[in-house]
Amino acid sequence: MTSKVADASGEATFLPDPARDTIENPRQVPLRLQYSWGSGALGIAILMNSIGGLILFYMVSVLQIDPALAGTLIFVSKLLGVVTDPVVGTWSDRLRTTGSRRRPFLLWGSFACAGSYIMIFTTPMFASEVLRASYVFGALLIYTCGYALFNVPYMSMPAEMTDSYHERSAIHGVRMMYVAIASLVVGTISPIALEALGRTSQFSYTVIGLCGGAIIFGATMIAYLGTRSARFTASQVERPKILSEIGHVFSNRHFIRLLGVKATQLIGVASSQAAAMFFLLNVLQRDLTILAPAAVVGTLVQLASAPLLVRLSRKIGKSQTYIVGGSFYLLAVLSWYFASPTEPLIFYVLRMAVVSFGACANVIMAMSMLTDIISFDALRTGVRREGVYTAFYSFTEKFTFAVGPLIVGIALSLAGFDKTLPPEAMRTPEIRQALLLGVCYIPGFLSIAAITLLAGYKLKQEDVS
Repeated sequence: MTSKVADASGEATFLPDPARDTIENPRQVPLRLQYSWGSGALGIAILMNSIGGLILFYMVSVLQIDPALAGTLIFVSKLLGVVTDPVVGTWSDRLRTTGSRRRPFLLWGSFACAGSYIMIFTTPMFASEVLRASYVFGALLIYTCGYALFNVPYMSMPAEMTDSYHERSAIHGVRMMYVAIASLVVGTISPIALEALGRTSQFSYTVIGLCGGAIIFGATMIAYLGTRSARFTASQVERPKILSEIGHVFSNRHFIRLLGVKATQLIGVASSQAAAMFFLLNVLQRDLTILAPAAVVGTLVQLASAPLLVRLSRKIGKSQTYIVGGSFYLLAVLSWYFASPTEPLIFYVLRMAVVSFGACANVIMAMSMLTDIISFDALRTGVRREGVYTAFYSFTEKFTFAVGPLIVGIALSLAGFDKTLPPEAMRTPEIRQALLLGVCYIPGFLSIAAITLLAGYKLKQEDVS
């Protein structure tokens, strides 16, 4: 079997059979290109992890917006992705250009992502809560659009870059290494800066916003500039109508199951992130500097785990490897129920190490499985739909990271959280239970649901070769 694609010059070229490539030419994508493409994940992970971990705390404790209102604004801003993600996905599928149809979006998205990040963390301290909430809500809307502009076409590229079943896992293993570095940056620099400059000081977040924005812009631009030689596919002259393509995507049972896995798992991850800083200050009664050693250990675990997980997937399969990671994550989040202020620091670090291993399996296997699904669909129908598939996958990520802060924000409001007091001042049983809902109960229950869904995933290597 051959597949028609375009090379960097825009000319049509035919590639050999994927199975033969795997034996005779196991690496279709040079390491330099893999690392250039992967650098985009550094910027996106800093963007997503910083906002996921800091936004609710920042809006409540710094901007002094009611927790339920803050969670609602975050949730509503992400709903814009219902429109932006499919539009960007189908646009990048249909764009006609002499080069890659994905790369122009990386350029535009770099500016929007970095700019929105800076806007969010430099929100003016207006006297009116309505004005503060309106400004940060507007910045969150720009963030949603920028994320779609960059991430949807960006995540579509691996399905075009290689036909090799296992090389897809390797490429996403490289991406995971950048995600781990981003976790290290966010997990060490941010808490140290907040403790040194004031965890509820607007100046602290201004510094984080400006520095983070510069890193995001640099990393995403490297991905844009460094992928000029990446293999790409050309848009078909005749394509089905957009609504027909969307209907086709949602008739793919493998894709629907993978979306279910991601949605259940990431709602738990997002809830845990939203509650993490409050849990640290209120339940564990520690300052934010504890995050630094945990981030260092977590990063080392992810860097070591990425190649091991890729090898494990070759032996037992991608979905089974995903289940292994999900099981470790489940044990870690359930253990938060027993956390107390008197426990040794090492307990927190060990939990975060196990969480990091589970997250590593999540990122690598889920994205590798997505590219398999895209290739399976292309082999079966003859139509390349990378952008459409990735759009709904990306929207699922954004939507779930909106649900988490909404749940935690409402739970804190119902528990009587007072936004005018220091976060660590409210150590009540009600607040503890609200935070356990975010870090333990919801992630634990939804991890079980995700593992159950994964057990029914049936797409194998022979289906896409």
